[in-house]
Amino acid sequence: MREYVVENAFVKAVREAGGTAYKLTSQTANGLPDRLVLFAAGKAVFVELKAPGRMLRPLQRKRRHQLMKLGFPVLCIDRFSQIKPCIDAILSWTPGEPFPEGIGAKVPELEMTTLPSDQGSLDDMEDFGDNFEPEDPSVLACFHNLDKA
Repeated sequence: MREYVVENAFVKAVREAGGTAYKLTSQTANGLPDRLVLFAAGKAVFVELKAPGRMLRPLQRKRRHQLMKLGFPVLCIDRFSQIKPCIDAILSWTPGEPFPEGIGAKVPELEMTTLPSDQGSLDDMEDFGDNFEPEDPSVLACFHNLDKA
């Protein structure tokens, strides 16, 4: 089964429940969820729709993490059986409170990377060969003679 089949069923179910599911497209931010679902009383939820068994790409997981840090629920739906529980959860949810857990497809957590600690400090700029001190223009003049063309 294709993703658009699940997406069309989801959009129809949201409409029947009294909401709107806007298609998200962006020229500047890849990886955004497919739909912004809006219901009365200020309920806004992002939903990524997938074909059954498909997983979010790493960039999609990153965007999900960013949106969730801002306080927005982000769900993944990949089966017809997840549509009704998703809509019921949105309708019963009060914005500002935590969104119910376990709704939709399971999404692996985003793997966070840390830089090695043995790389030095950005405070020690001598390691980078630049001390950010102003140079005397007479010293730089020997590199480019603009009078000779």
